[in-house]
Amino acid sequence: MVPQRRNDSLENWDLFVLRHQNLKNVAVHTVSCAMFWLGPILAVLVHPINWLMFFGSGLVGTAGHYFFKDGTVDAREATSSLQVVVFSTLMTFLFLRGQYQQEILRVQKKWTDYKSGLIPSHADLELFGKLRSEVSS
Repeated sequence: MVPQRRNDSLENWDLFVLRHQNLKNVAVHTVSCAMFWLGPILAVLVHPINWLMFFGSGLVGTAGHYFFKDGTVDAREATSSLQVVVFSTLMTFLFLRGQYQQEILRVQKKWTDYKSGLIPSHADLELFGKLRSEVSS
């Protein structure tokens, strides 16, 4: 489940990064990630109303895709995918550490290598359909 960050094949993490290249969308996802992790903690420690943060986090992340046209997302993926939780959390850490732009560039090179036939793909086929058309062409 933890993303492989190697350069010898295209992985699910790489397609996730390709769907999250707009840094404004990544900033929205950072807020969504904070809501996801802090909501339950604040609900237990402060007030149960904070569960709304947790349950609203998927909606906030989806809104980022809608407003910034950064790949596609569906309701199941936004609300019930463990892989998305792991990937979004890693993306948030890289973004907050100032390393996410470097990750985008690394993955863009892998995408070029994949399209040129230099590396294979081990990514789930359904994820290719969620790339923006300008990325997938």
